[in-house]
Amino acid sequence: MENEIFYGQTILNDKHEAELEYYLIPENISKDYCDLMCYGIKIKKTTYFEGGGKTVEIKQINNVFYRKKEAEEFLRVILRNTVTPSSLKDVVEDYIVESLDKAKRTA
Repeated sequence: MENEIFYGQTILNDKHEAELEYYLIPENISKDYCDLMCYGIKIKKTTYFEGGGKTVEIKQINNVFYRKKEAEEFLRVILRNTVTPSSLKDVVEDYIVESLDKAKRTA
């Protein structure tokens, strides 16, 4: 089973019909040769229906960050903005483009 660290949870409405859970996914790049880690993000959305049914939607993107502090900051932002699994890919792509643009300006 993969290693995941629960980061936070948010409720999407007052009736508690849906909730979002956010996870940090740490991975060892090459356990045999070094201690270098990379980090991914996972979002789990659970929607509850009247009568007891539920659906679960999960999206995970691995190896996005090489600094834990940066990954945690990204998690704070997506938690605050209630990013859903269906929009995680777009948000990560936007983040990467912004980071590259910022790096070019400061180089």
